[in-house]
Amino acid sequence: MSLRFAMPSSQASSGSTTRLAVRFGSSTIDTTVTRDAAAADEWVRAVRADHHPRGGGGGPLIVGLDCEWKPNYRSWTTSKVAILQLCAGARCLVLQLFYVDRVPASVRALLADPGVWLVGIGVGEDAAKLAADYGLACAAPVDLESRCNDRLCRCAGGARLGLNGFAREVLGPGARHGEAPRRDHEQLGEA
Repeated sequence: MSLRFAMPSSQASSGSTTRLAVRFGSSTIDTTVTRDAAAADEWVRAVRADHHPRGGGGGPLIVGLDCEWKPNYRSWTTSKVAILQLCAGARCLVLQLFYVDRVPASVRALLADPGVWLVGIGVGEDAAKLAADYGLACAAPVDLESRCNDRLCRCAGGARLGLNGFAREVLGPGARHGEAPRRDHEQLGEA
């Protein structure tokens, strides 16, 4: 099996929001890139509806979380988080925090919900930065770095890989550039 990342097969744009259908392997990821609160609200509603289609219970909602900010080369100051990336199921939100007037209440509520597990590599650091920069509370961050290190038999204390590094470890060197070599089903399940 070979994974292939393809640039969007379809795209729709409405001013401050772009919606993309991104192909990854045999999956299509519905991606919303926005600085608009209404578009973020719509994304949160759709994710919650996907998780509880009839309002029923179930396990936690698992949401991948990552943040990006401009590097700052002066040690006494840091830049604010510019981009918040959230992924749940086949939906991804890229919220351009740098350009929003306020963080949408629905996004605040999603992050603060203890029934929403926010997973990622270094997610505790991202949660702390979101709290410091925007007053956002992340109720249930789950950092996967140590679990990934254990699964891949990596020694603690070595160089930190980050999300891209772990993707390359599991999927192969082509993962970052769009194509991974053949992998068996067990390795892909790890990813």
